[in-house]
Amino acid sequence: MDSSSSSLIPGLTDDAAELCLSRTPRSNFRITSQVCRRWRTFLRSEHFASVRELTGTVEEFMCVLMESECGRDVYWEVFDASGNKLGQIPPVPGPMKRGFGVAVLGGGKIVFIGGYTEVEGSSSINSTIVSASADVYEFDPASNSWRKLAGMNIPRYNFAFAVVNGLLYVIRGYSTDAYSLSNSEVYNPETNRWSLMDCPNRPVWRGFAFSFKSKLFAVGNGSRFIDIYDPKTETWQELDSEQSISVYSYTVVRNKVYFMDRNMPGRLGVFDPEENCWSSVGVPPRAGGFWFRLGEWNNKVLLFSRVCGHETLMYDLDKENGSKWRVCDQIKPSASHLTSVLINF
Repeated sequence: MDSSSSSLIPGLTDDAAELCLSRTPRSNFRITSQVCRRWRTFLRSEHFASVRELTGTVEEFMCVLMESECGRDVYWEVFDASGNKLGQIPPVPGPMKRGFGVAVLGGGKIVFIGGYTEVEGSSSINSTIVSASADVYEFDPASNSWRKLAGMNIPRYNFAFAVVNGLLYVIRGYSTDAYSLSNSEVYNPETNRWSLMDCPNRPVWRGFAFSFKSKLFAVGNGSRFIDIYDPKTETWQELDSEQSISVYSYTVVRNKVYFMDRNMPGRLGVFDPEENCWSSVGVPPRAGGFWFRLGEWNNKVLLFSRVCGHETLMYDLDKENGSKWRVCDQIKPSASHLTSVLINF
């Protein structure tokens, strides 16, 4: 059955065999791919991904980018919808960066954007020169590989970013020598091109961005204003949030933004763009550690701990108030969480 000319499944046409194999759970891919060379080639092909989408067997996976204890190694781990750890995906090409962005295009491809590397001999971003990157890489789970996309027009790091209607936006940020940027760029995956665009000039430190009702919402740390961009009219408008924030991690679940604010220790901030309403909920304390990053899994908010054995806490929106928080035993990263994304494959 290892012949390249043999049928995928004896007695079936290849079309029928492809439909059968497309229903294989992702957690069984490693074993299934060992059956023969043709199965292995098919399971790793883009055609396989399109057949899975056609049959409605696309699964959701959480890809977690993690950092080793010493901070020298960065790697990805993948979890399925049941919390099974499926292994790792290849590292992003090039040197290790900080201040990057990670987004998902087309529902299934991870995009790694920009960031900076320290100039040799430097010690910290506040006291030395850093080199900003314009590089952009895309990970395709079908081929289990990264490829380089068109680079941004301006190298940048510590920027806000979001995907709106299939287009990727990066907002403000910093360039080499910590030069503050007052512009934005938009990436079109169909043309593989970046286009510069104006945006309100605000002296902010990173912040975050998200999509809501086909519009781009950009929230800058240290500013009370939310900048809203409408791609249809190509115009910006300003919304007064009546409060200043200092966000270092966020996630969007069910059209609400959940965030960790340096000004609210022990609390999880919540922003409802529909009502322009701000609120917060208490976070259970953890002895000997603190909550470090936010993520999303199965329509629930995840809180990742930097220490405490890399424990994960889950906030279930469907539970009663007294039982919304619980330890998430299914998701157990092996190191400190830097960021995470959901892909469909």
